[in-house]
Amino acid sequence: MRFTVKATALVLICLLAGPAAAAELLKPYKERLFSYRQPIDNRDGGDFLRLPYDARKDINERDEYPVRKVKGYYVSSWPKRHQRDRAISANGRQIAHFAVGALDGGSAMTVIFVHGRDVTRDLGFDDDRFGGNFNRVKNLMFRNGGLYISTDFTDFANAGTRDVAALIEHYRPLTTGPMVIACGSMGAHLCWRLAGDGTMAAKIDGMIFLGGFTDPDFVATAASRGHDRAIPIYIAHGSLDSVYSWKDMFALYRDLRAAVPGYPVRYALFDAGKHGTPVRMIDWREALNWIAGR
Repeated sequence: MRFTVKATALVLICLLAGPAAAAELLKPYKERLFSYRQPIDNRDGGDFLRLPYDARKDINERDEYPVRKVKGYYVSSWPKRHQRDRAISANGRQIAHFAVGALDGGSAMTVIFVHGRDVTRDLGFDDDRFGGNFNRVKNLMFRNGGLYISTDFTDFANAGTRDVAALIEHYRPLTTGPMVIACGSMGAHLCWRLAGDGTMAAKIDGMIFLGGFTDPDFVATAASRGHDRAIPIYIAHGSLDSVYSWKDMFALYRDLRAAVPGYPVRYALFDAGKHGTPVRMIDWREALNWIAGR
C-alpha cells in the first residue's frame, strides 16, 4: 500500500491527537472569541471551573450596543437563511418552535432550548443579544450536521412539560446522536420534571442548566438509577446571581458526585457573573462535546 506524504502526515496527526480529539462531535467555530479564558480555579479534574467574567470586557468590548447588539464579527448569518418556523400537533395544541439544521433526519446531535420566564422562543434564536452566543450554537449545530430548536410551551408546570416531551418524542427518531435539553433559568422546572420521568429520561442524553435551580429529589433518583442511565448534567452559573444562588447548584454538583461516584456532572461558575451571564458566556462547543463524549 502506498501513501502520499500528505496522507501519511494526516495519519500521524490523528494518532498524535489521540482518541479525545477524534471523538469531538462539534468542530471548532470562532474559538478565539467564545472559548473560556484561563480558569481562576480548576478542581475535580476540570469538572469544576471558576471562570473570569468582566462586564467591561465581556459586554462593553464585545457589543456594538451594550447588551442589545453584538459586534458583527461574532456572528454569521448563514444558519439564519435556513432556519424554519415550525409547529407540531400534540396535547391538543400546536407547539411552535424555531429550528435550524438536520430537520429531515440523521441529526448528529439535537439541542432543544427551553427558555425562562417572560420570554419566548425568539430568545433562543436571537443572533445579536447575549454576545452572539445563541448565534454560535446555531452555527455549531448547522455546520456539524446537528439540529437546534428553541420552543414555546404552555407553562412551567405539567402542561409545559408535556409540550417539551412531545418535541423530544418527535425529534428523537430523527436524531442519530445525542438529544440534549438546555434549560434557561425558570425553564429548569420543565427539565427536572423530564429527568424525573423514567420514560422521558431514557430519551435524553444530556442536560444543560443556565442560571437554573435544583431539584431536591434528583440526587436520590440518580442514585437509584446508578450508572445505567445517568444523564450528563452541565451547570453554568454566575457567582452573583441574585435570582437563583450558585451555591444551591454547587450542592447538587457535590451531592451527585458523592451519591454516585463518577456521575457525569460538570460546573462552570462565572466569577462576578449575574443571572444572565451563563447564557452569554457558556462555551457551547465545550459543553456539548463534553456531553457527547460521555
